[in-house]
Amino acid sequence: MPIKRNKSNANRKKKDLGIYKSGLEAYCGKRLKEEGIDFGYESDSFTVQEGFTPTNKYYKSVPKDRYLVEASGKKVLPITYKPDFVSHTNRFIIETKGFVRANDSFPVRWKLFMKFLHDNHMDYQLFIPKNKDQVDTVINIIKDGIK
Repeated sequence: MPIKRNKSNANRKKKDLGIYKSGLEAYCGKRLKEEGIDFGYESDSFTVQEGFTPTNKYYKSVPKDRYLVEASGKKVLPITYKPDFVSHTNRFIIETKGFVRANDSFPVRWKLFMKFLHDNHMDYQLFIPKNKDQVDTVINIIKDGIK
């Protein structure tokens, strides 16, 4: 019999994850702890593109308005990236990703992040596991590098 979806089931599932936002993140965090590997969960935020104030005329569409609105002189916010797991000690970054929608911004943000690391000479191993088997593979690669 299928489980009926309601708010109490959703809340129970969130409590089971603890601090993590997904089951894959929870599994990865658990495995890193089991292996005694030093890491921080969402501990670092990187600014991959600084904010700025454009000097040209700028018009944009806004929700519930059929006309363009002038936005000239308004600050464009920076683009930041916060990976799931970071270890400065062991120099790795893990971004757990299950399903990524075709129109998701993640691939572009990830490329900007990789360029940021390259430009700033931050030589970290990067991993994007999509399932538990891949997380286990990542853990083994990290352990082999620690020895």
